[in-house]
Amino acid sequence: MKLRRFFGPTSRAVLEQVRAELGPDAMIVANHASADGIEIMALPADALPQLLEDRPDQALPSAVPLATGDDAGVTVKLSARSQEPARGPAADAADPETGEAADPETGEAAAAAADPVTNMAVTDMGAWMAAEMAAMRCFFEEQMTQLAWSDTLRRSPLRSRLTRDLLHAGYSASLARMITERLPDDFNAEEAQAWLAGVLTRNLLTVDPADEIVTRGGTYALIGPTGVGKTTTTAKLAARCAVRYGAAKLALLTTDSYRVGAQDQLRIYARILGIAVHTVSDRHDLRQALESVRGKHLVLIDTVGIGQRDSRVAEQARLLAHPQIERVLLLNAAAQAETLDEVVTTYRRGPDGETDTLYGAIVTKVDEAARTGAVLDIAIRRRLRLQYVTTGQRVPEDLALPHLDYLVDRSLRAAARPSAFAVESDELPLLTGAASLHA
Repeated sequence: MKLRRFFGPTSRAVLEQVRAELGPDAMIVANHASADGIEIMALPADALPQLLEDRPDQALPSAVPLATGDDAGVTVKLSARSQEPARGPAADAADPETGEAADPETGEAAAAAADPVTNMAVTDMGAWMAAEMAAMRCFFEEQMTQLAWSDTLRRSPLRSRLTRDLLHAGYSASLARMITERLPDDFNAEEAQAWLAGVLTRNLLTVDPADEIVTRGGTYALIGPTGVGKTTTTAKLAARCAVRYGAAKLALLTTDSYRVGAQDQLRIYARILGIAVHTVSDRHDLRQALESVRGKHLVLIDTVGIGQRDSRVAEQARLLAHPQIERVLLLNAAAQAETLDEVVTTYRRGPDGETDTLYGAIVTKVDEAARTGAVLDIAIRRRLRLQYVTTGQRVPEDLALPHLDYLVDRSLRAAARPSAFAVESDELPLLTGAASLHA
C-alpha cells in the first residue's frame, strides 16, 4: 500500500478529500504548505501494519522513518518546506528592501494579502500551520496507540478478556489498560483472574479496624451530594457509638436547614438514642456548638447535600474549616462513574483551594448498584481511604467496615451478567487505545 497525496487550497478541503477516499480513520503521515495551497500525505488505517511488515528496515517515504526496537512504532516527522510568496502584479511590485507588496496607486508598502479561501493573512500562515501540524501529530499518535494496543489484545486473548471484564464491571478504560498490560504472559485463566483480584484489592485503601471513626473518636462532618445518604449514615454511626460508649459520649450537629424535614429526621433518630441535636447556620454557630459539646467522644455533623457543580460547595468548605473537624465524603455506589469523579474532585478541595483535605470516604447504597466497579475505580485512582460501606436503610445494621476481598469479588462477578452495555472484543481498542494518553 503506497502513501496517497492530496492537494487543495486549505487543510479543511484536503482533509475532506482524505476522508472521502480513505475513510474517516485514515492516518495523516505528513503535510506541508505553500502560498498556493496545502499538500497532505495519508494512508488508510489498516495499511500501516502491512507497511511495517513489508518494510521493517526502511524508512517510509516523505520523512516518516520507522523506529527500530520491540515496539515497532512510527515516529512522525512533518516536512518543513519554506513558504513561497505568491506571484502576480502585487508580488512583482514588492518593496526590494522589505519584501512587502506595494500599493499600486500610492507605491507604499501594503499589509500582507489575505488568503481568499481561509481569509487569513499570509503572515499568520506559519502559526496556523504549526497548530494544524500539532493537531495532526496528536491524531496520528492516537491512531498508532490504538493500533499497537489492538495488536496487543489480538496476540493475548486472556488480556483482552480481562480488559473486557473490567470495563463491563464498571472500571475505567484507563485503569483497565494500566492493570492488564502488566499481566504476566505465562498465566492461565484461573491464575489471571486471581492476579487481577489481588491487584485491585492491594490498591484499595481502607481504615484499620482499630482506627475506625467510632473507635477513634473525634469530630467528623459527613459531606456529599444530595440523596447520597448522609443523614441515615449519621444515624447509623451515632447508634454504634451509643451502644458501645453510651449516649452521653455522643453529640449530633446539623447544618441542613434547606431540606424540608431534614432536621426532623435526624431528631427522630436522636430522640430514640436519648440525645439532642444542635443546629448551626454559620461559623459563629458552629464554634459555639463545638464548644458546648467539648469532651464528647464522638461528634457527628450532618451537612446539607449540595451538587458537585453548585458553587455552595466552596461555602460549605469554608463553614467546616475548623481544626477539630475531619471531613468524610459519601459516595453513591450506584452513581455514574463520571459523576463520582466530579464529586471527588470538587469535594476534596479545602476552603483555600487546597486538595487532599478529606479524612476518608464512605461508600453508600451498595445494595442498589448493579455494578460497583466505578466507585472502586474512583477510590483506587483518587487514593481515597474507605471508612465504611452501607448496604441498606436499616439503622444501625446496614453499616460495615469495608471487606476488600468481598467488594472486589462482587464487582468482578458483575462482568458475568449479560448486559446491553457490555463491550465486544473488537470494540476494546476504541475504548482503551487512547486511554494511556489521558490517564
